[in-house]
Amino acid sequence: MALTMAVAAQAVVVESLVLKNGTVLHGYIQKQNGDLCTFLSDNAMVILNNKDVVGISNERAYRLSELNDAWKQWAEKNDAFEGLGDNRTLTLCDVTTKDRTAGMVKVLERGATIKYLEMTPTTYIVSWEKEVRMKRGERRKKTALSGINVKYQLKSGMEYQGQFAEDADSTLSVYLDNGVMQTFKTADVVKYSYYPINPNQTIFEQSPLLDVVRTKHGENVGVIIEENYASNKDEENYLLLQQQTGAIESIKMSELVETRKQLNPAYDPKFDILLKDGDLVIDRQETLKVTIKEQNDELMLDSLPSKIIELKRSTDNATHLTVEFRNDRLASGTSPYQLVKLQTRKGKKDSKQHFFTYKDLVNAVYRPLRMETSVNHTTKMEFVVGGKGLFVLYDAEKKKGIPFGVK
Repeated sequence: MALTMAVAAQAVVVESLVLKNGTVLHGYIQKQNGDLCTFLSDNAMVILNNKDVVGISNERAYRLSELNDAWKQWAEKNDAFEGLGDNRTLTLCDVTTKDRTAGMVKVLERGATIKYLEMTPTTYIVSWEKEVRMKRGERRKKTALSGINVKYQLKSGMEYQGQFAEDADSTLSVYLDNGVMQTFKTADVVKYSYYPINPNQTIFEQSPLLDVVRTKHGENVGVIIEENYASNKDEENYLLLQQQTGAIESIKMSELVETRKQLNPAYDPKFDILLKDGDLVIDRQETLKVTIKEQNDELMLDSLPSKIIELKRSTDNATHLTVEFRNDRLASGTSPYQLVKLQTRKGKKDSKQHFFTYKDLVNAVYRPLRMETSVNHTTKMEFVVGGKGLFVLYDAEKKKGIPFGVK
């Protein structure tokens, strides 16, 4: 395993390389040139033979203020801090081999084997045949609403599709939609097709990386959407590259010089929130429900909680808010809630009454700009309200309201 350089920018974690010596690199394959694989690691668990280590030095306790977020999160999760509060420390050191010095790492094992955790983005060059045991995909969270899936077409005509799972020796694996991991022989695959999982986003908004494809005639950047290996001849096999303009270019494998990856500035991942039936949040903040009582033509809040969500008014006087809820009784994409502005007046003993009218409901000034229901049964509505004051989401069937303020 060789190291070329440490880089300053954070690497995105798309996949992991598991090496034969037990080392695990988390990041993405930047380039593959024949047997040599260039891997940009965001963090790594490195395992070395003691004889390959020149020395361990500069061991000291780093104060909390000296640590980056990655080290803080790891230390919290693994109970590795010493001390209390802001005076907590984490002991790190430098590990030197004949190739380089890995600075500010956490040594986890000493003796015949040296094992350390590295949190600095680093470029590694490894031999795929001699050093790599497998490549693993970074499995999406249940709340992920965007990403790229792959469909594998086999010689037999069988197809498997889902999220890439593993590439190990002579086999490939994919997570099917039901969560089961399906494994098959790499040699049996004749076509790879890549597609976005969210129909409301482009493939560029869902792909963390861009493909840079260099041929004998030049270089193009986009996202590879298909690789076809149906023939035994490279001049008959091809890949399809979709460019940001929407154009799709077909490139013969015989004309291919090199492919590499780079970070995609248009990447815009979307994440859901997991709710129980009846839950509702505003801008991902918990809400309180109150009873709504009818008095003549007015609908009166039984009370106003002492603590309600207070949204900060936008400078353009148009405050955007997102309402997310789950209601298993309703069809997908429907809502029991109406958004109205509350009126306020003095009640008995200097108390305040908060109410709205049926006329407010009929006028329905505030309608959702967009409403959609996710695969996790979370319905999301986006609103824009003008000015400041108190508002309520009203459920007419249950005679309940969820008040919030804009200040």
